Order: sequence, then C-alpha cells, then structure tokens
Amino acid sequence: MKRLVLLGEGQGDEAALPVLVRKLLLERTRGRDFFADKDVIRGASYMKWDKEAKRPDYSKWISRVAAASRRANLGGVLAVYDGDAPVFPAGSKTPFCAADAAKVLAEVAAGVGAGKTFSLAVVFACTEYESWIIAGIESLAGKRYSDGRPALPAGLTFPPGDCEAHGKKWLEQRYPGYRPTLDQGALTDLLDLGIVRAKGPPFLPSPGACG
Repeated sequence: MKRLVLLGEGQGDEAALPVLVRKLLLERTRGRDFFADKDVIRGASYMKWDKEAKRPDYSKWISRVAAASRRANLGGVLAVYDGDAPVFPAGSKTPFCAADAAKVLAEVAAGVGAGKTFSLAVVFACTEYESWIIAGIESLAGKRYSDGRPALPAGLTFPPGDCEAHGKKWLEQRYPGYRPTLDQGALTDLLDLGIVRAKGPPFLPSPGACG
C-alpha cells in the first residue's frame, strides 16, 4: 500500500486526522490502496503576509508539502485545514473561498512536484474541524471513549441552523472539559460519518470544496 501523508493545522489534528482518514479509506477502498501516515505535518498557518513585498508568502506551505513529498512510499498528500479565515490571500480584501484557496495552494505547490510527481488534495472544513464532530453529535452523545472516559453528555442533539455555523466554541460551551489534543481524535474514532454526511455538504469532498 502507498502512504498518504497528512498536513494539518491545530494540535488536535495530530491525533484526529489519521483516525478520520483511516475511516474514510476503509469506506472507499477497504484500506487496500493507501494507509494514513500517523505522523501529521502540522503548522499553525499555511501562509502569511509579507509586509515588505506586500504580497502573500507561501514559503511555509511549500516547505511542508516538500517535506511530505520526501516520505517513503509516497502515494499522495492530503492537507486539511479550518475554513474560518476571513479573507484569502492574507492581507487582501477578498472574502475567503475554499475552492479558490485550494486552487492557489495547489498551484504554488507545483514547484515542488505537486500534481506532477505526486498527488495533492487540499480540503477546508467549514468552518472548523469541530463542525464535523457537531454534525455527528447524535452518534457521540452519551458514549464513552475506549479508555472509559465519558465522551459528550447524553441528550445532545444537532443544533438548529446552518451546519457550518457551529464550531469549537459551541462544543466547548456544552462540553466544558473539551480539549482538542485529548478529545478530538477520540471523538473522531466514535463518529458516525453517515450521520455527518446527512447534515449538509458532502463530507471531506473533492479538493477545494467546502465540506
């Protein structure tokens, strides 16, 4: 099997992304073609604004993709980020659009072989990773983690309104003990992806889409 290298953003992604992607791979290919690399390449931001040049600086993003491309037995690279940026690119006045941002990131990564020597997909959660957890809240409420700890309180149901409007803050208000580094991966392991998909846009869709 080929290695699927994962790029993430928050500390919770280090535990959660391999679990999420493994579940997706088992659904789609029964785990026969790819395996999710457990060593997530994480960074707080995939770009910054170069004040002197007055333009976006993608050097950190490019270096992370390049590092991913050097992993042994590479089959592809998957980057998953929160889609809560107000504008894109940074420093501009253009409202953030997942499709446009993914396209730009893929284009600038072409210089290190993305799309040529290896496949790259960029996906943005709308608006945060926790939005996916909340979309599957009925499959988590009242459950216990594999270590015996209680997960989310019993009786929690999906909140009314746009599924993309609920994120980490909503979860913290109803689960005061929530810590991404401790709970994000464990909640993902319990998450029913079918329930998540039923709430809104396609779950983890094709690159550039918002889901």
